[in-house]
Amino acid sequence: MGILQNLGLRRRIKWENLTLLDEILNSPLQALVLRIYLIVLWLRGNPIRPPPNKTPIRIVCLADTHDAFVEDVPEGDLLIHAGDMTSIGTASSIQQQINWLANLPHRHKVLVTGNHDSWFDKDSRSEEDVLAHKEVQLKGIHLLNHKAETFHFKEGRKLVVYGNPSLPRCGGKDNAFQYDRDQHPWAGSIPLDTEILVTHTPPRHHLDLDIGCAGLTDELWNLRTKPKLHVFGHVHCGRGTRSVFWDDCQRAYEDLQARDQVAILDFLPKAIINLLPRGIIDLVPSYRWVDALKVLFYGLLSLVWQFLWQGGRSEGSLMVNAGCQDGVKRRLNNKRPFVIEI
Repeated sequence: MGILQNLGLRRRIKWENLTLLDEILNSPLQALVLRIYLIVLWLRGNPIRPPPNKTPIRIVCLADTHDAFVEDVPEGDLLIHAGDMTSIGTASSIQQQINWLANLPHRHKVLVTGNHDSWFDKDSRSEEDVLAHKEVQLKGIHLLNHKAETFHFKEGRKLVVYGNPSLPRCGGKDNAFQYDRDQHPWAGSIPLDTEILVTHTPPRHHLDLDIGCAGLTDELWNLRTKPKLHVFGHVHCGRGTRSVFWDDCQRAYEDLQARDQVAILDFLPKAIINLLPRGIIDLVPSYRWVDALKVLFYGLLSLVWQFLWQGGRSEGSLMVNAGCQDGVKRRLNNKRPFVIEI
């Protein structure tokens, strides 16, 4: 294992992207289905489009700056920072990030804090900040922690943005806004009129290395009206954008990702199961095969429906992991922040 890691063929920690070899050894079935699913999403295109005859609203997305200042932030109408401005979460380190964000030219600015922005969580503040009664000046930035706000733009357009910093437990007391995975707070938490959702945690199975919150994913499915845009961070190596269409193809993909690979071998002793290569287990017929076939069938059906009956248009949501870190290297990446037009 050590040799393969040194050669870059296997990942070292769960916060890094799976290599192709990791994917094949873990589950060749999931590796194949993921690529089929991503091809379907690519063919379906962008699920959100600006309304005709209206000027698009440009939304600039940041997350996980960790005390660094991003150069060449694109111009836009709404700037979103999805948390982890800092690494140590003190009032002074947060204030430096706030000062930088406040000097950017965007008309509206939204902040949802992350687990490292601990000053904002009274239970996680450093003793030094508590004893010194340190404060943070937001300087016009809208802090949306468990809060929604409506923002107005040109031509009478407006957007409802809801932010929530809560995330599954990932550290000690100095990490803010944490909850146990089996006691998630998402049920009924997102306002029904939310058009842009900002969280620090990703939803499970989407740009999250499969360590996001399943409770958040379930709540998104339960919403009658889905947010047009969901911005998050936290998982640095998950940076990217992904379309979601809330249909049978997506449901089958998520079912496959969530289904226990070794459950079909429960009749064997755990010692024997642990010796079996995970890739070999995929050869045993199971409901995972059914999930895989559903992804293929419903993916093809969605393409036929979209291009033959809907004229190439299909509504859904766009998810953005806006992480600005270069993976786990503790430095900024050299990529421009995502700009989404609505």
